[in-house]
Amino acid sequence: KERFVGREFSGYENVHLSFTELENIYVKEISSWKTSLQNIKGIYLITDKKNGKKYVGSAYEEKEGIWSRWNTYRKTGHGNNKQLIKIIKKNSLNYAEKNFNFSLIEYYPLKVDNNFVIERETYWKEVLLTRQFGYNEN
Repeated sequence: KERFVGREFSGYENVHLSFTELENIYVKEISSWKTSLQNIKGIYLITDKKNGKKYVGSAYEEKEGIWSRWNTYRKTGHGNNKQLIKIIKKNSLNYAEKNFNFSLIEYYPLKVDNNFVIERETYWKEVLLTRQFGYNEN
């Protein structure tokens, strides 16, 4: 028998995943996760366990919400963020696999206005000081 390496989705307020857990969810296409994450926009946090730095991001224009956005991180390790690109270029995707955790901060239905999501992302960048002490530049 194959060993179970993923868990079922247990609610938006409980989304906290290591990179490896995220990878397993996508590779195995755990339907409870896919259905839940592709139907929301939201604000998320990536935490670097090695140095404590954080990155606040958002998914607001994706056709498949957070699901699509996090898939980009899964594939690249950086999701096209300038600071994360530098880390991955220097250390390889393996750095993200060992050190990045993904959490959902806020979530909204897909019909919510994109500008509102961007405003909330800005709010969390200010609260968590991720421009000064993290990986956010803008």
